[in-house]
Amino acid sequence: MMVATTEKGQRRRQELVEAAAELMRENGPLGVSMRSVANRVGCSLSAMTYYFENSDELLNEIGRLNISRWAGRAEQVADEAEAAATHAGLDHAVDWLLRATLPAGVSLFGHSQQLGAAGSSAPVATAYSAGRGRLNRAVGRLLRVLGINCSAELVIGIVDGSAVSSLSEGRDVHETARRLLGEFLACDRQGHLAAQP
Repeated sequence: MMVATTEKGQRRRQELVEAAAELMRENGPLGVSMRSVANRVGCSLSAMTYYFENSDELLNEIGRLNISRWAGRAEQVADEAEAAATHAGLDHAVDWLLRATLPAGVSLFGHSQQLGAAGSSAPVATAYSAGRGRLNRAVGRLLRVLGINCSAELVIGIVDGSAVSSLSEGRDVHETARRLLGEFLACDRQGHLAAQP
């Protein structure tokens, strides 16, 4: 494998990672191979091996891209919340948290499928684990701005769990996540739930 050192080579490598990420959203990590990405973008298998030593390297790059996007979205929402004048009301807090934790404009089925299957792919799991701190910090910032005293992992777990249960039962993901997150926050605000930051 040769490392892409030119700007054009780096752009091409990024295009391949983007195509591979699409495949993973559609089919999970097991649906991504050097050959499947080459077929998707219309290049030769030897072109793939120019940019990636093996499929593990490619899968790790996909995982890094995905977790970076999720964390970036949460950071942007946290920035907006910090700049906003007010954060009153439970519904308002739920809106902010869903914007930070639930992807928009992508197949939520594919999103949940790749999360569930990530553990079966060591390179993806490693990338997700390495980037998780950045995502947690961004959601944690948002929780502080909203005055909610619980961990980022708990909120993300509620949203991700809502997505999985909704998709497996044919329900709307956003509605289910909104309802369950709202119930959790209502309990927390009433003092019925002792969540730790």
